[in-house]
Amino acid sequence: MTMLQYLTPDRSLVALVIFWVLSAFPQLSAENPKQLMTAACDNEIRQRKQNPLWASQVERHIAGHVYREQEIDTIDGAVHRLLSVDGHAPSPSELKQDNDRLLDLRENSKARLTLKKNREAEEKKVDDLLHVIPDVFLFEDQGKQGGLERLTFVPNPAYKPATYEELALHALSGVVLVDLTEKRLARFSGTLTQPVSFGHGLLGHLNKGGMIDVNRVRLSPGLWGTNLFRTDFDGRFAIFKNISNHLDETRSDFEPVPPDTDIQRALEKIAHKSAIFSQKTQGDIERSHESEKVF
Repeated sequence: MTMLQYLTPDRSLVALVIFWVLSAFPQLSAENPKQLMTAACDNEIRQRKQNPLWASQVERHIAGHVYREQEIDTIDGAVHRLLSVDGHAPSPSELKQDNDRLLDLRENSKARLTLKKNREAEEKKVDDLLHVIPDVFLFEDQGKQGGLERLTFVPNPAYKPATYEELALHALSGVVLVDLTEKRLARFSGTLTQPVSFGHGLLGHLNKGGMIDVNRVRLSPGLWGTNLFRTDFDGRFAIFKNISNHLDETRSDFEPVPPDTDIQRALEKIAHKSAIFSQKTQGDIERSHESEKVF
């Protein structure tokens, strides 16, 4: 005789209702959604303090063209070398422009300092946002998606943004996926459900409907990296001069980089692994020969 047969008709009905409720709704994780997000953001901040460095291949979609670059993280910012444009080797003029940029970065201390300051400013903004994300949104658990927990989020009406970055973040609604094994952010996808105005529109504005999509992958135990970053915003960006409103980047072929790698070491690695400076225009032959000696 089954368990339900031992129950009275009324109890049998109650048991069936409970079974249906448990089956119809996703099971919550041991932590509530905010606690899970707090743990995930704390782990991201903890990794960022370690400052792990990586080399990777980056594909950028810009103005109808596809640029593929080698990217090397350094303690002072990322260094890039152009590999291809629209699937083809760079033209002589494109290669010259890229070589000139790398030469300037190597020889111009002001260029290196600018790269370092920009990196520090961007890192601080990301750290600040990671600290407030659990409070900026209201999260709802949607159940498991493989080894991930799926949470939806909407703006928390009780939260008062303190910076322009927080103001833009607070206008998003969307989905976040959290890896349950390591408590890490695996995906963050949000859409602006309302327009955003900065300084009553004098400093800029974002139109409703803009989106951001970030995907993270596990590179090694406890270490994660971003392999996809997309933004598509319409508006005026007077206060976000270093942020593109239409960005589409993917990264692959991650390799660890020594933790003390600086810009000069990254440039040396780029020069060693490529034919940089080998394609010369007539007017650049003398300078190119000299740069090869230095590298």
